Amino acid sequence: MLRGVRSGAGIVAVCVACAPPTPPTATRAARSEPAAPSEVAAEVAAEAVAEPGRGGRTFRLGASLLHVVLDAESFELGAAPIVDWVLRCARAVEAYYGAFPVPEVRLVVSASRGRGVHGGHTQPGAPPRIDIRVGVHATQRDLARNWSLTHELVHLAFPDLARPHLWLEEGLASYVEPIARARAGALGEDEVWRQWLDNLEVGQPQTGDRGLDHTPTWARIYWGGALFCFLADLQLRRESGGRLELRDALRAIVAAGGNINQRWPIERALGVGDAATGTRVLTDLYERMKDAPAPVDLDGIWRELGVGEHDGELRYDDTARQAEIRKVFVLGRPAPAGQLEGARGR
Repeated sequence: MLRGVRSGAGIVAVCVACAPPTPPTATRAARSEPAAPSEVAAEVAAEAVAEPGRGGRTFRLGASLLHVVLDAESFELGAAPIVDWVLRCARAVEAYYGAFPVPEVRLVVSASRGRGVHGGHTQPGAPPRIDIRVGVHATQRDLARNWSLTHELVHLAFPDLARPHLWLEEGLASYVEPIARARAGALGEDEVWRQWLDNLEVGQPQTGDRGLDHTPTWARIYWGGALFCFLADLQLRRESGGRLELRDALRAIVAAGGNINQRWPIERALGVGDAATGTRVLTDLYERMKDAPAPVDLDGIWRELGVGEHDGELRYDDTARQAEIRKVFVLGRPAPAGQLEGARGR
């Protein structure tokens, strides 16, 4: 993500953390979920509402506009499958938050060598802009397996924080991305649990750690931040008997205007989320983890939830004390038919 640093001249984009949020030994590179169905040309053509220029199309996501810019001739796939992938990622984020988090965004797809998706960044602006690099030989399977575009889109749904709190911005995007994709049907529930079992441990404090606000290492920024979000999500579910989840707090922050174009103190963002859930989960957890290492007994949490791996196989224990929380943790409880809760007010 490109972070916006405010100066007398306004917002200047400064890249401070564009590395992928997964350690080389983790499981992202080994994903095996099937490629998404094509459903490309007809849907893309039907939803385009404008042609802002050569290689550009604009799409509606509820009351929001998504401007997609790419040079179709640069990619073996052509434009339609890439635009379809962009829309799928955007809709996953829209569904998680109840509405797309900003009124308008410009998304630029640039060609790079080889296959796959080679990273992206997000910056505030009028409108905000996301840049993503896609290999010229990328396949539909490459796009379907990719996590980075959804990660960048999640950045739109949280205010810009001061530099010491980058861990919350990046950690939140790392945490929400697989949940949003799973709830959109683009990622299996088992794969989400495997990611957390493998990667949340990476975010644990190491020797010399001084708390999340004072330990700006790669592991603590991405997976330490994701660990904070996981703990907050778990605590909200425990305190509410499964009625609340972190998404309720995040939707309230967006509804209060807390998107990438707004600079907020971290205390304001957490306070808005706590007010929406009627708790102090976010604020209390921040007070505990901001200035001290605060290691987490993840093995104990996995036992209580009834999830683990044995000989490379994911296993669930439905007799575990909090197995009922685990069963709806990733995919959530289905909402009543026709009900869309928490939509962003405009």
